[in-house]
Amino acid sequence: MIQSVERALSLLDHIAEHPESSHNLAEMTEFLGVDKSSVFRLLSTLAKHGLVRQDESRKTYQLGFGIYSLAAALRSQVKITELAAPFLKRVALATKENAHLAVRSGLSAVFVDRERASKTIAANTSIGDSEELHCTAVGKCLVSHLDRAAIGLLFEGVELTRYTDRTIVDVEALAAEIAAVKAAGYAVDAEEYEKNVVCLAAPVRNFEGVVEAAIGISGPKERMEAQMDAFVAIVRDAGLELSAMLGAR
Repeated sequence: MIQSVERALSLLDHIAEHPESSHNLAEMTEFLGVDKSSVFRLLSTLAKHGLVRQDESRKTYQLGFGIYSLAAALRSQVKITELAAPFLKRVALATKENAHLAVRSGLSAVFVDRERASKTIAANTSIGDSEELHCTAVGKCLVSHLDRAAIGLLFEGVELTRYTDRTIVDVEALAAEIAAVKAAGYAVDAEEYEKNVVCLAAPVRNFEGVVEAAIGISGPKERMEAQMDAFVAIVRDAGLELSAMLGAR
């Protein structure tokens, strides 16, 4: 390990993890536990490369806009399906239910990858299939980063289709459901789209906190409900780990 590089990266992590703090030279010197001149040289080097920036009026440091360039470069090189493939296999193996990955296209959730389960009776989704956002677990996850106003705009003038007696067709009720999904970190479709089928999904967020995809499972109602707590933990953990790989904190 190169100590100076490790210290510089520790400074970046510290600033990123505590955006509410005033990161002045004294505070970061205390954090690193080295002399002030060394910390100043590290910050100056990071600033030269655009990785930190200084507020001249308050003499504090924040993350620099150069990080966006690095993140954008990585984003253009990485395919979400490649990152998610091992997680889909893990989830399908652990739950023995079909696992799938979906992205948003307008008012639809489109399945872009899947892993078949070992069960002979399973709820099937195929790559390229699409489902509506308002009545599916993946769909609710895909808009869970949106606030109430954005939800209203997204569904403005849209008649929400009722598929079963459990389908949410009121925008206010849907907004409340999506807020609950955001708080819990996962969504459930309890026979909202199809009778006797229960689906479970978790959002996959990027470094900006925006949901890029949703990872989930689906299966027969009795089998899913019997193991719901265990399945929630498996799917939610997969979503969190995949999000971390995309830079989410």
